Amino acid sequence: MKLRTIFTSAAVAVALASTGAIAEGHNKKGAKPVGIVKGVMEVAGISRNQDNGATIDPDFAKTSRPCPPFCIQPTEPFLPAAVDTVTELDMIHAARDRANGDSNIVLVDARTPGWVKKGTIPGSVNVPFTKVNSKALAKDPMAVVDIMTKDFGVKDMDGVLNYDNAKTLYLFCNGSWCGQSPASIRALLSMGYPQDKIKYYRGGMNAWKSLGLTAK
Repeated sequence: MKLRTIFTSAAVAVALASTGAIAEGHNKKGAKPVGIVKGVMEVAGISRNQDNGATIDPDFAKTSRPCPPFCIQPTEPFLPAAVDTVTELDMIHAARDRANGDSNIVLVDARTPGWVKKGTIPGSVNVPFTKVNSKALAKDPMAVVDIMTKDFGVKDMDGVLNYDNAKTLYLFCNGSWCGQSPASIRALLSMGYPQDKIKYYRGGMNAWKSLGLTAK
């Protein structure tokens, strides 16, 4: 009886070891590097998830958010203002330049703090759209001006806003169904912020997460 138990245990151990070896071999065989672009694995601390089996974050998996307010944003929602719509690579390069000391670039997460806690683009700052939108302007325009002078390089010259040293802003929110960063952009444009210094990342965190890019 004891011998049978020993032989059975040994057989199970061999089987488990064999299964593990097969699984390990499968992982090694199936795993392929996930670069940002060909030959580039990381930029300014930003990379992509190397797990080939990874799936999108459940927080961004909903397909049918009610519209309004979560309607699909057009590619150029600010016409006739010439605000560039940018891609993930543009955001990565902006983060790189910012990390390398270019203080004239600001990545702006326009979402509310609760969403930011779930992960944001490295190097970005949170300026919630609730503080920079048409309602905020109507309620307390000077509070918006304070943000612009403190964070965006605008100068308040006795009530006249000077944009000579205004920073280039890369605004984003939760993606093509999210109107938060567009609301902030429209408010900034109404205040005279230079349109060539505003960039709109339409894909937002939904696209960022779907590509497995680093979020902090």
